[in-house]
This record gives sequence, C-alpha cells and structure tokens, in this order.
Amino acid sequence: MMLRAILISLALSSPAFAGALQADGTSGKLEFSGTQAGAKFTGAFGKFRVKLDFDPANPAQGSLDVTVETGSVNTQDAERDEVLRSPDFFWVEKYPEATYHAARFERDGSSWRVPGELAVRGAKKPVPVVFTLTPAAGGSAMKGSASLAFGLGQGDWASTEWVGDDVEIRFDLKLTPVR
Repeated sequence: MMLRAILISLALSSPAFAGALQADGTSGKLEFSGTQAGAKFTGAFGKFRVKLDFDPANPAQGSLDVTVETGSVNTQDAERDEVLRSPDFFWVEKYPEATYHAARFERDGSSWRVPGELAVRGAKKPVPVVFTLTPAAGGSAMKGSASLAFGLGQGDWASTEWVGDDVEIRFDLKLTPVR
C-alpha cells in the first residue's frame, strides 16, 4: 500500500515540472563569490533570463539555457564593478552577455546535475551545475550551484595573485510556465 502511494505521488508530481519554465532577475537571485587580494567577496547579476525545459521522467532530454547581462554585475563596490565590466574581465562593450547551455540531465542523489557549457567573453568551458527542483505556488523553485575556474582576468588582472580564478555560483529561482 505504501509503495502504491509513493508511485501515485510521483506520477502526480512529474507534470508540475514537465514542460518549459522560465525565470529572470525579478523572480530570483543569481549570486557569485570569489576572492580579491585574499579576501572573499560576493556579488550578483541583476539581469538574467533562464529557460528550463525539463521532464524528470525523461532526464536525458530537455535543456537549460541561461543568459546573463554581464553589465548588471553588482558587488557593492563601484570600483570593483567598473573593473569587472572593463576589457580586463567581462568586456561588457564587446561581450554584453554570458550564456550557459545544457542539453541533458542526470540524477545526483536528491538533486539533478547538468553538464553544460558556459560562454563568457568569447570563450567556452564545460561547467556542471547541480540543482534541486521542487513544486512551488504557480511554478517550481529551483536552487543550485556551480563551481568554476574560468581564467577570466586579462592584462594586469591575468595573474591570480590579486583576483582568484575560483568562483562559486549560487541561484535561487522561482520558475513559472512559459506562456
């Protein structure tokens, strides 16, 4: 009887996730942390778009697409933000967006793992993202993280002596059905 209840529950919950869902800077947070001169700092991107096309019953299919407006970076330090927008880092004038694309999902314990590709400043690197997806009013809650060492700094910032390569990404989003 208990097994039957669990199976019915799973069958009923899958459609809540099946299909295309979306989020943007008004429906969640996309944050990061790094190191500068040996001290940890945090920041966020205020403008981004997320589209998740995912069915837990068919995880080998689907996609996750994220587009971030790099000029919306905010670390609560105007000087640092100016450097991050400059040609030595994001080079916002030439590369106004960073993108992430993944085309399959894998179970990772109670979470999902997507082995996708991050494109920043014309360079692409594989970056796995781990997330959870739970039902929420009017959609789904998606929380997760990624760790990367992209080597973004150029010119005077190419050395990791002052700004470390390792960056932790965290997100907490409310996804709603694509209309």
